[in-house]
Amino acid sequence: MSDKQLRISATGCSNIMSCNVTQSHESSTAIASINCAGASIDVGDTISISMGYVGGPYDRVFRGLVKMKEKSTPEGLYNITAHDVMTRAVDFFIVSSDPNDPIQLWNVTAEYVVEYVMNLAGLHSFTSDPTYFTLGIESPVEINLVTSYDYGRMISDLVAFNIWADADGVVHMENRKPYPMDGSSGQPGDTADGSIGSVNDNSILSADPGFNEKDLRNKIVVYGAEDVHAEASSSTSYDPYTGGMRQILPGGFYKAAVLASPLIETTAFAQAIANYNLTMLNRLTYEMPLTIEGNPTYEARKCITVSSAKAEISSSLWYIYQLEHNFSKSGYTTGMVLRK
Repeated sequence: MSDKQLRISATGCSNIMSCNVTQSHESSTAIASINCAGASIDVGDTISISMGYVGGPYDRVFRGLVKMKEKSTPEGLYNITAHDVMTRAVDFFIVSSDPNDPIQLWNVTAEYVVEYVMNLAGLHSFTSDPTYFTLGIESPVEINLVTSYDYGRMISDLVAFNIWADADGVVHMENRKPYPMDGSSGQPGDTADGSIGSVNDNSILSADPGFNEKDLRNKIVVYGAEDVHAEASSSTSYDPYTGGMRQILPGGFYKAAVLASPLIETTAFAQAIANYNLTMLNRLTYEMPLTIEGNPTYEARKCITVSSAKAEISSSLWYIYQLEHNFSKSGYTTGMVLRK
């Protein structure tokens, strides 16, 4: 562990004993927890957290809203829990005063619908890759009895996109696959990933690469409005280690996933959804839990370059699927789950 002097700050918090920040590709929000001796900040306030070292690197790792404030006894220490701004969408339940008069939208793009429900929750900073999918052509998009996040996530899942809020409070709806992208899929928004940093055996504290087929789905079935349906399947699956397709599951055996929504009004739309999701899901997961000396510049949904003779990994690009900054008086580490 480095002997560099640790540095941390958080809005309205003094004498910070420990801090933990977690982010994940699949989670609705990033979460921060702080244990400190003094806390003038209150529930509902905006909190910003920065950590690192005296002389650098030192950077902001979290910005969000305080959800809980506790004071422990007899220690007299405060425990602060905060979520990023997507918590507004998670908590905002869309309910019409008249059950026969729900929100209705006509002839709108998928990204417009997501932005619309985010706006309802008070989230007005929004950016999106174009989906080129139009909803509400034959019948309206009806929105009722659902949270803004759940509805936005449903739309994003249909087109194999991801939604999240960044540390600046901007909501993203993008073609962000849970692995490094090379821009070759032909799908809207698919651009090649770059690396935001490099790690090697000098900074790696532990690394445990391995494979699993837990999330692999080699058949996607889509049900839409009325008789609209489509499917996509493959007897071979993508192996990120070799970069090629090979048979992983037994011949004739399919692990299927189903996507169903009345918003899917055409066979072409249904087939595109099936194809997009098959590309994303029909692959082995090459995954590596990795712990390094703390680095505040790293964040989930970005890619880093890893080289490790000990883990038998040559220089290659990995996606930060999960990330955890752990800061205490005894040290600072960054734990990640990387995927290819």
